[in-house]
Amino acid sequence: MIVRAARDPDIGPMRALIGRYAAEDRMLERSDAFLRANLADFVVAEDNGTFLGCGALAELTADLAELRSLAVVPGAGRRGVGTAIVAACVERARERGLRRVFALTLVPEFFTKSGFTLTSLGRLPEKSASECPVCPKRFACDEHAMLLHLDGSVPPALGAGEPVGYTRLFLHTEPS
Repeated sequence: MIVRAARDPDIGPMRALIGRYAAEDRMLERSDAFLRANLADFVVAEDNGTFLGCGALAELTADLAELRSLAVVPGAGRRGVGTAIVAACVERARERGLRRVFALTLVPEFFTKSGFTLTSLGRLPEKSASECPVCPKRFACDEHAMLLHLDGSVPPALGAGEPVGYTRLFLHTEPS
């Protein structure tokens, strides 16, 4: 298996895979136009030319990037494909001099195994202020924010009652 930069012919398989999980409400849909416009953010995993999965590293600031659109084809799970895609994205972040990488996920245990720590979306104002308000799931966000510090330090633990997702953040910060 290799992980490489995505190319134009990968757009169809990426859209189909992401669309499959989006139909199950497990991730956000990505259009051909979105994938084409953000192709440089994506990596794909393949084995002997067979598409196995994809993921993207999207820079939000000079300090922070989001690992998003991580998807592995059914049947290729538990073979290290997702872990290899995450590692490739983290390496890209290091090469770009970023200090933090985060992911929003329904499977926080997977990211914990890759060194990420559960955090509050409130600790990521770059995301919660810019993209969460326009997300179709903003009032029904069920994702967990996971954060990795690239300097090896561990993000502070969540405080009791600290909101995790946007919905809880939004509801938590509304005036009484």
